[in-house]
Amino acid sequence: MGRKDLDYLILIVATLFGALIISEIFRMLIKRIVSINAQKMKIDPTNYSFIKNAASFTIYTIAISFVVYSVPRFKAIGGTLFAGAGIFAAIIALASQQAFSNIISGIFIVLSKPFRVGDYIELNQIHKGTVEDITLRHTIMRDIQNNRIIVPNSQINTETIINYHLNDERKREKVEFVIDIESDMDLAMAIMKEEIAHHTGYLKFKLEPEPEELKVRVMKIENGTVTLRSMVGSPNPDTAYEMHCDLNHIIKKRFDEEGIKFAKRVGYIN
Repeated sequence: MGRKDLDYLILIVATLFGALIISEIFRMLIKRIVSINAQKMKIDPTNYSFIKNAASFTIYTIAISFVVYSVPRFKAIGGTLFAGAGIFAAIIALASQQAFSNIISGIFIVLSKPFRVGDYIELNQIHKGTVEDITLRHTIMRDIQNNRIIVPNSQINTETIINYHLNDERKREKVEFVIDIESDMDLAMAIMKEEIAHHTGYLKFKLEPEPEELKVRVMKIENGTVTLRSMVGSPNPDTAYEMHCDLNHIIKKRFDEEGIKFAKRVGYIN
């Protein structure tokens, strides 16, 4: 290896390492600024998350371009490639079509804001989770089992999205039991109403002129069964889930104590 080759190698390593350092410093600064001011200034962290990823992409692109321009061998290769620009462009366009589609879709997600970082969303009734990050190509979600779900941005733009945090985080949770028709229906309804009202996660929706009344309804009577249901208000989706599980446990125990029997054929509906 000659002296010039060594100099070029040092230039390449130094440029790429410098790009890495600058990118990480920039991301840390943005993260710190957002964490300090997000609640105080009501900043949407989604925009800054996307900016972090876009800035890293730009920094690395500039660094690679600088290396290609500065090293004669790479510059010569680049000239050869540009000589066949038509074929090269066609290959690049074909290979990067999906990547550009994801990038453009990511920009539309940031601008239109169907969801933000921190929102709990559901995609096409298949994927559910909290949005952790929106990168140039993917949206990263964390489900209730702490798994990461990585969805291409272009796919999200064609999906039906349910956003449980958009504008109003309150959520109504369905609490439903199917009891035997011979059981005391009024007692079962009273137990459900009592336990729901006493739960710390229960939230009365504020309706004009008074808060919504807690109700337990008889949804269906058929085949020797009675279906009882209450749509229970809660302040947010996380609380709704915890409350739903708690009420299943508590009401089941109360039914056992009071002699309320579940339908033998249909059983308990979650």
